[in-house]
Amino acid sequence: MKKHRHHGHRQRKKEQFLASGLDDFPEHEKLEFLLYYSIPLGDTNDLAHSLIERFGSFVDVIGADYEDLLTVSGVKEHTASMICLFRMLAKYYIMERKGSVLGLNNTLVLNNYCAAMFLDAENEEVRCVFLDNELNLIDSERVSEGDFGKVELPLRGLLQKIFKACSNRVVIAHNHPYGSCMPSKPDVDITRELYNFLKIVDIELIDHVIAGMDGVWSMREKETFPDIWQT
Repeated sequence: MKKHRHHGHRQRKKEQFLASGLDDFPEHEKLEFLLYYSIPLGDTNDLAHSLIERFGSFVDVIGADYEDLLTVSGVKEHTASMICLFRMLAKYYIMERKGSVLGLNNTLVLNNYCAAMFLDAENEEVRCVFLDNELNLIDSERVSEGDFGKVELPLRGLLQKIFKACSNRVVIAHNHPYGSCMPSKPDVDITRELYNFLKIVDIELIDHVIAGMDGVWSMREKETFPDIWQT
């Protein structure tokens, strides 16, 4: 019996992965390899190509919504769920790895942690990072969410969350999902307002970090308020 042209392909790819990782895999083969675990039998190459053609890239496939994934021929509920789970696990891994210890003098670690919080965010969100006295991570939580350019920061609701976390040092982070990380005038104004509001109850605002399409902006690092944050 004539063997299929892809006979042994999965095993060869698994051996290649175990030997050298994914670095030498073309983009579609990275996705093809992932699909092995939701489609245990059959060729996943064509489906990988279809997904990338539909969404644009491997990263865009992983970031796609569950319902949008199901619109691609060949994608069933199990595959769509697996892709969404992969994205959520990647986010959890990055946040846990980056956030094990957040030090005031390690802006890069803090920026990376804040950027990871918004990996799958489509709308603007405001999140609070709760720290202990040694600037170690306690937890982080979403404070508010809204349409592009319309997200608000409920100060009293935020204060309740801070008290609940037993934290007296916090970082505020929000995202510009479709724009630059550079702060707008309202961003600057609310930071000043928040700093003064928290100071009344002896809570220190360590930083305000903004994640955008072009990177991350730390107001402390950029010395947006030299009178507040002395380096």
